[in-house]
Amino acid sequence: MKSKKFEVSAIVFHSVIIALALILPNMASAQQSGYFTYTESGGTITITKYTGPVSVVVIPADIDGKPVVCIGDRAFSECTFLTSVTIPNSVTSIGYAAFTYCTGLTSVTIPNSVTSIGGYAFSDCTGLTSVTIGNSVTSIGDAAFVKCTGLTSVTIPNSVTSIGDAAFDVCTGLTSVTIPDSVTSIGQMAFSGCTGLTSVTIGNSVMSIGGQAFYECTGLTSVTIPNSVTSIGDGVFQSCTGLTSVTIPNSVTSIGRNAFSGCSGLTSVTIPDSVRSIGDSAFNRCSSLTSAYFAGNAPSMGQNVFGGCSSNFTVCYTAGSTGFTNPWYGYPATVCEETTSSTTTVPSTTTTTPSTTTTIQPTTTTTVPANQCVAETLYGEGSEETELLREYRDKVLSKSATGRQMIKSYYELSPVVVDVLQKNDTAKASAQKVLDTFLPAIREKVKQ
Repeated sequence: MKSKKFEVSAIVFHSVIIALALILPNMASAQQSGYFTYTESGGTITITKYTGPVSVVVIPADIDGKPVVCIGDRAFSECTFLTSVTIPNSVTSIGYAAFTYCTGLTSVTIPNSVTSIGGYAFSDCTGLTSVTIGNSVTSIGDAAFVKCTGLTSVTIPNSVTSIGDAAFDVCTGLTSVTIPDSVTSIGQMAFSGCTGLTSVTIGNSVMSIGGQAFYECTGLTSVTIPNSVTSIGDGVFQSCTGLTSVTIPNSVTSIGRNAFSGCSGLTSVTIPDSVRSIGDSAFNRCSSLTSAYFAGNAPSMGQNVFGGCSSNFTVCYTAGSTGFTNPWYGYPATVCEETTSSTTTVPSTTTTTPSTTTTIQPTTTTTVPANQCVAETLYGEGSEETELLREYRDKVLSKSATGRQMIKSYYELSPVVVDVLQKNDTAKASAQKVLDTFLPAIREKVKQ
């Protein structure tokens, strides 16, 4: 008997299939020009498939006098023999998984005309060593360069405002990242597993750092967080075993669950007076951590925040602050001299160089609807339903191989389905009605 878990898990995927069925009859008919399959719409061309054997490819700027403006979803997918591709200046967007699994591709130059890079666009391009992104790109899609293990450097221009979830996840060879002040958010698992990164300076426009953004970046030794950041997400620096120091600015009001868990090299930390809450296990298993200095009144604390720290771990706080006891949440606590603050806190004004920032969050800009997810299209960004489905993805589906495959299938189909739902109110209403039926069961599963 099929378990309730997988019956619930299948609904998002099922609703996508229903929506897809509504659009397929209306898809433009494909045409052929040389080795390129394409579709025409409004006097412009979208390359939908490359069918040739040639390893060095030059994409034409026009076909039959009509400009090539888009490299479509999966157009060059799994062209393992492809070593070089030239993208013309007529192209403005690179679609979902356009070059995924092009394992022989070694370098890519994205021209200044391109404004968006779709999700999984260059995923699993293991031979890719360098990427140059043009000055017009505003968004880098979810998992755009995931598992590009040969990638050693990437330059992100000043035009980029968002970097999608897992955009550079498992890029184990990445040693340097330059991210400008234009970037405002760091998404979930953005640089998770970039083990070659040794230091990160986050740009002064970043307001939030997504969950597990730097998870298992074991080579990371220091981090400076700018004053623009207000929250540090769940597991952001989890298992960064090489991290020895971190500066948390006075703008931060919350530190998420497992934010620094497993940072075994961390020896001391200062919690500014702006912090009002610290999540479960935030500094758990920081085995070298001997003290945590609190510069203000006691914040609310989750469970096991400092569990597994040094055997002589002590909570230090300033005289006159409120909310502390001895012990405090089971940890020894004592009033520290005022000088403790100055010796353990690095002034946030040292955050000046945005040259190696890493920034990611779900790409939800309205200018790039292809990167939007079905849930957001149906219920809206930030809605209770959308947040519930995201929580279900992270807490339930991601915990099993079958669930992870469902997540992958969901995101693979999302761009096409979103396009349908945005153009067809009947399809949107039908998909939402189906999904609404399963939300109560999903909510119960998340609570377990």
